[in-house]
Amino acid sequence: MNLFDHYYVNKSAAISKFNLKTNIVNRKAIFIDRDGILIKDVNHIKSSDQVKLCKNVQEFLEHAKLNKFNIVVVTNQSSVSRGIINFSEYVKLTEKFLSYLPINLYPDNIFTSFHLPGNQSGLENFNWRKPGIGMFEYALNKYNFNLNDSIMIGDKLSDLIPAHECKVGNLIYIKSDIHADEINKVKEWNDKSINKIKIMDQLDFFKVIS
Repeated sequence: MNLFDHYYVNKSAAISKFNLKTNIVNRKAIFIDRDGILIKDVNHIKSSDQVKLCKNVQEFLEHAKLNKFNIVVVTNQSSVSRGIINFSEYVKLTEKFLSYLPINLYPDNIFTSFHLPGNQSGLENFNWRKPGIGMFEYALNKYNFNLNDSIMIGDKLSDLIPAHECKVGNLIYIKSDIHADEINKVKEWNDKSINKIKIMDQLDFFKVIS
């Protein structure tokens, strides 16, 4: 597939916004991390050959679309700023991910931060890097999603904190082998916070919305 045939692309050195050309804005959204949730997390992915779907992704997206959720991918990809890949290679990785899906299941938006941790490169819009709220704030201001009905899914607490700060009503943590210590952070959060995070082993649409 060719990304530019299906998405409007807006990019800078710091961030990118891929907006589906056929996007119909619904009243609620599922914000979702990419690595470890949609594709296998291999820690700074370098090649499209490494792009593999996680379990249940297509089934999950089918149910989400049928239930009138917009799918908004929110992902940190510092590999670009680290020089591991360039933007063109990032596009190819995204195209490989999308090639596993039928067109009707393409995410409505793919928002990306290329910042390094701590913003050592001094790039603008650092609040787009999770746990900053920039990607969420942009989407919520642009599309006016209903917060109570919207959901954030991630495999790290830092994925979920910005959604909580933006008052997204439902937070889902998916257990991760590569970030095995995150479960303890999530449990500690649940011990202290009123807004509990639901803990799941893998993507399951009906458990997510239950």
